[in-house]
This record gives sequence, structure tokens and C-alpha cells, in this order.
Amino acid sequence: MPTLTQLSSSLTEIVIYAAIALVTLTGLCKCIYPLLRNASLLNRAVIKLEKSTAAGERPIWREARFLGRSLRNEWQQFLLNAGQLDMRGIPCDTREYINEETVVEKPGHAQLAELIPGLLTSLGILGTFIGLMQGLTSVDFSNAEGTIQSIPQLLSGMRFAFATSVAGISCSLLFNMFNRMSAGRAVRALDNFEDAFYELAMPRPLQPDVQMMCQKQDEEVRMARLAENVGNHVAASLEMAIGRAMAPLTQSLDTFIKCATREQVDGVRRIVGQFVQQMNTSLSGQMTALGDTMNAVNQGQLQTQKNLQTTLDAARAMAADAQAIREASAEIARQMQAFAQEMQKERYSRAEALGTAESSGQALADRLDALNESFRRMQVAADLLTDEMNTLPSEDAQAPAAEL
Repeated sequence: MPTLTQLSSSLTEIVIYAAIALVTLTGLCKCIYPLLRNASLLNRAVIKLEKSTAAGERPIWREARFLGRSLRNEWQQFLLNAGQLDMRGIPCDTREYINEETVVEKPGHAQLAELIPGLLTSLGILGTFIGLMQGLTSVDFSNAEGTIQSIPQLLSGMRFAFATSVAGISCSLLFNMFNRMSAGRAVRALDNFEDAFYELAMPRPLQPDVQMMCQKQDEEVRMARLAENVGNHVAASLEMAIGRAMAPLTQSLDTFIKCATREQVDGVRRIVGQFVQQMNTSLSGQMTALGDTMNAVNQGQLQTQKNLQTTLDAARAMAADAQAIREASAEIARQMQAFAQEMQKERYSRAEALGTAESSGQALADRLDALNESFRRMQVAADLLTDEMNTLPSEDAQAPAAEL
């Protein structure tokens, strides 16, 4: 029994560790490796694109194997749709085919990647419970000696319990860390690829709403042109058809109207001539005299009209001259006003100069008065000095005389 118990515990340990290792290896192969591979392929594609653009070679991105085998189907779909849109002058967006879903989530099995850390932790906790159960079931509480002998088995079960927990949690943490790092590397490679592709290969497409707005405006312009062309064509066709259908009728009506009008005019002329002749005969030639008088009056009216037109032309010329004189007067008045303003300014400036000169003359007069006062004082001092000089010799002469 102890051998079977030890064998079952060893088998349980192997199964738990094998399950943890298998789940971890599955996560590495199914989740982390595809992300690293796609990131490497995208970085390699950026390098190829830069080299081909610098060398001026045929665009390498038009090849189906440009992004490798893992992204070949998506790139083929992009090339097919891009070719069709390029013929219509519309750029194709690579983000519809090469995006986080096709590069990160789908190859990296996002759902499996979310399941693996919890599964590893659960396996570690399961191993913990199994180890504790094995350790506790092997303890003999009937007597002290059995309890002491079963302590090593209890410690072995606890060691297995804690070891599986450590292994499960450690693998879960490592997988989480490497998965996040791989996903971040793939996203950065995707961003670098988009920037390089739109910079070196083709222009960046417009936003969907802007593109729809431009397409709508272009469609409206095309529809307006088509409607205009159709309207012009229909109008021209109708005009031509109506013209062809109405040409015989119009020609017949024109011929009939011309003949009828000519006959009517001739008849009226004959009637008027006969009427005038009969009236002239009845009035003894006064009708002819009336016609001559009317002609003379008509000529006089024409002459009067010409004279009136001449008078009107003269009046217009006089009005134009008056307008010119008024404009010249207004210009002269403006010039006189400007001259008066200049004269006023000059008068003000001269008044200011005169005031300045008066103040300067007053100051000069004050200085002259002060100078005259100084001269007067000097004259008084000179007179005093002269008087003193005149008195000094006489005193000197009296002094020797007194000595003698």
C-alpha cells in the first residue's frame, strides 16, 4: 500500500507538471510565436520597401509574397482590390486587410491567450489541493508515533502543493508578460509598416466620411452633366424633328401669305389711287394742292425737328460746359480752401515766430539793460578811481613841503 500510494502521488505530480508544461508550450507556439513572426515579417517588409524605393526598382510591394506566407492571403486580397480601385483613381486602405485583427488577434489566438493564464493558475491551485489532500490523508492521528512517522509524507504533500502553485503562477505571469510584449511589438511593427507604405508606395487614403462626401459630389457633378447632355440632345432632336415636320407647312403658309399680301397691297393701292383721283376731280384739283401742302408741312416739321434736335444738342453741350465749370469751380474752391488753410498755418507759424522773436528781443533788451547798468557801475568805479588817483599826488606833494 505505501508503494502504491507513493506511485500514485508521483504519477499525480508528473501529470500536473506535464499539464502545466503542455499548456505553457501551447501558449508559446500558438500565441507568442505567431506574433513575433508577424512583427518580424512586417519589419522585413519595411526594409525591402525602403531598399527598392531607394534603388528605383520595380515596386516590390506588388508581389503576393511581399509579407510572407502567414499574411499572403490578406495581401493578395489587398492587391486585387487596390488594382481595381487604382484604375478608378481611388486609393485603397491597407488597414482594411492588414490590421490588428489579421496581424495580432487572429494569428495570436486572442481567446486562447486570454484562457491560458487562468488555466495555468487553475492547474497550480489544483496541484496545491491535491498535494494538501495527499499530505493530510497520509497523517495518522490515532497515536503519537504514527503522527510523527506521517509528518514526512505531510511535508512531501505540502511541498508538492506549493511547488505546483509556484509553477502555475510563474508560468502564467511569464506567459502574460511575453504575450503582451509580443503583441506590443506586433502593433508597433504594424504602425511602422503603415507609415512606410503610405510614405513610399502610395498616398494615404482619405477618411471614409470624406471619401463618401467626395464621391457623392463627383456623382452629383456627373449626373448634372449627364442630365444637361441628355436635355441638349433631346432638345436638338425635337427641334430637328419638328423643323423637318413643319418645313412643308411653313413653306406653304409663307407662299400663301406672300401672294395674299401682295394682292391686297396692289388692291389697296388701286383703290386709294382711284379714290384720290375722284376726290381730286370732284374738288377741282384741291386734293393735289392739299397733298402738296401736307408735304410742305411735313418738310417744315422735319426741319423743325432738326432745329429742335440741334437746340437740344446745344443745350446738352451747355449743360456739359456748366457741369465742367461747376466742377472747375469746386476744384478752385477746394484749392482756395487748401490755400487758405496753408495761409492760416503760415500765419500761425509766423505769429509763433514773431512771439518767439519778441520774447528773444525782450530777453536781449533785458541783457542790454543789465550790460548798461554794468557799464554805468564800471564808469562810476572808474570815476571814483580817477578821483582817488587825482587826490593822491597832491597829498604826496604837501607831505614833502611840510617836511621842509
